[in-house]
Amino acid sequence: MGIEWKKYLTGQMFFLLVLPSYLVGQESRFIGLEHARLNIVEWVPEEGSGELVIALPGSGGDYSRYKHIAPLIADGGYHIVVVNQRGIMGSAGNLTNLSMRDLADDVIAIAEAFGSDKFHMMGWAFGNRTSRMVATLYPDRISSLTLIAAGGLVPALTEPGELGELLGNSKLSEAEKIKLARQTLFSSATGDEVVLNYVTNLKYWPEARAAQRFANQNTPVEFWSAGGSGPMLMVMGEDDLTAPLENAYIMKAEHGDRLSLAIISGAGHAVGLEKPKETVAAILPFLKSHPF
Repeated sequence: MGIEWKKYLTGQMFFLLVLPSYLVGQESRFIGLEHARLNIVEWVPEEGSGELVIALPGSGGDYSRYKHIAPLIADGGYHIVVVNQRGIMGSAGNLTNLSMRDLADDVIAIAEAFGSDKFHMMGWAFGNRTSRMVATLYPDRISSLTLIAAGGLVPALTEPGELGELLGNSKLSEAEKIKLARQTLFSSATGDEVVLNYVTNLKYWPEARAAQRFANQNTPVEFWSAGGSGPMLMVMGEDDLTAPLENAYIMKAEHGDRLSLAIISGAGHAVGLEKPKETVAAILPFLKSHPF
């Protein structure tokens, strides 16, 4: 595959984007920014360029949360880019004293690198918070906002520290990981093979997770929770204990028709891994109803 180098100059920020001469299926590469070097994984439709969707994983997580739903979104005609944030999968950049604004600005820098004035924003778990921050700060850039397993407004129904132990302790045995994953991320209806696949492939990015946690704790929820004023979709697992459905009901009561709500039965906080087809069946019509 040939490599084409393209340069983008936006304001005072310099972007170096490495583009394959053709894009088919999944690609992983780095985008160099003035202040960071971020790894992205992207899927593109077989025909045409497709409208851009920028997606963020959960707390200290990598692109693998999207490994089932991203190809289906691309099959639906979209160019989806999952960002491995600073400190994850080789992404480099300052991790000290970050704010939610810093994380949001990274997303905008990625959009600039692709030459996109507008794009669809998507966030899973902690990524939903940063996504809402992007939509709050840059409402004119966001065509639609999709939030997957979105919490932040009400406490989790899990035991304190369980999810942090799962995501932060690489020394856990497989059995311990499965137990904690069952208690925090997955529905009791989800098959053992799905949970086993998750814990077997779980990678740890503790510095990134700590930096994101710091950014979240130092930004008031009220500042980002509304996610701007544009169209918004929440996709929630009915059995999610980490981001309980009450989060969605509060948002729906506050935002009314602006917010579309999809509740997926037999799924928990890992809804896109548990029920990928059902998750995408909710997302694609929403994206198509809000084109650039």
